[in-house]
Amino acid sequence: SFTIDESKREQQEQVARELIDSCLKEGARTIIVDIGNKFDALLQINSSKNNLNTDKVRFWCYYDNPEPYVPGGYSLKAEETIKASQYILFANKNLAKITSIIYSLPEKHIDLKDKTAEGIGYYPIEEVEKLIEKRYLESDSLRAENGWTNVKYLFVYFGGNNDAYFDQAFPAFLSSLSQIDKNIVKDIVFLLHQHPAAKEQNRDGILLREWLMQQNYIQAIISTLKTSDQAQIVADAALYYQTSMAPQFSLIGLPTVQVGHEVYHDVLVKFNLCYTTTNSNELAVALQNMKDKSQSSDKIQQHKGLIYNAIGYTPDWPTNLYRIIFDYK
Repeated sequence: SFTIDESKREQQEQVARELIDSCLKEGARTIIVDIGNKFDALLQINSSKNNLNTDKVRFWCYYDNPEPYVPGGYSLKAEETIKASQYILFANKNLAKITSIIYSLPEKHIDLKDKTAEGIGYYPIEEVEKLIEKRYLESDSLRAENGWTNVKYLFVYFGGNNDAYFDQAFPAFLSSLSQIDKNIVKDIVFLLHQHPAAKEQNRDGILLREWLMQQNYIQAIISTLKTSDQAQIVADAALYYQTSMAPQFSLIGLPTVQVGHEVYHDVLVKFNLCYTTTNSNELAVALQNMKDKSQSSDKIQQHKGLIYNAIGYTPDWPTNLYRIIFDYK
């Protein structure tokens, strides 16, 4: 046995061929390949080599992020996978428009010329609505289970899993945090909720522990919560650098700050729906403001339409997906 990412190119190609053959033997008409790692691009390359994109079977490259550019490697992987694909499927229906541009690097366009692009309008809104209810019903009990009943402010940092996050964004956050006045942070517990794929190497966890050894008054711990949903249920505020969950934070009413080495212009930043910080002064202001207020239901409703439009969400996304899978012409 072996893991895909650690195996040799020849092994990966063999697995790709076997996987494609298995799908074809089962009579698959539509095969949707996610953008997540290099193996996804290899699947697309093997389908192209064998000229498998026909009227009988289509391989779609699925771009699930709502943003046209994602730092940290996702967009570079997207470029490689899209290059090998004829059919591109976007979760954000806006990105499928002829006038839309997506990027592999901040100033480098991904060529969609001669590609067939479709958008389904998907975002996990049902999960968002469940989270709103769970924050009301389960927050106190979940905090009690973890010994956080007496924590006045529990601010959750939602971690990433790429070099830009590990080497730049997270260290920049810790550096800024270490310079903030004690009176601002004394009643805050910072909870690092790691990306699931980041836990094994634990790069941000190690960095946090080493950093804490040099701090006298900042309270920070690594989350043992099972899911990001649980982290959002207990949170009084959200901190992040880049995550596709960011619109979710605003939709469930979490005061939110994007913090890192530079500003990443995602949906929340573009529409002024979160604080942005790249230094200790900005972070201090954001932390104090997030302590002072939470978002009202009226404000959340105002944000909802704006965010839905920006992320290209539509309630009939299941119908759109069904058409792509079973009835695409």
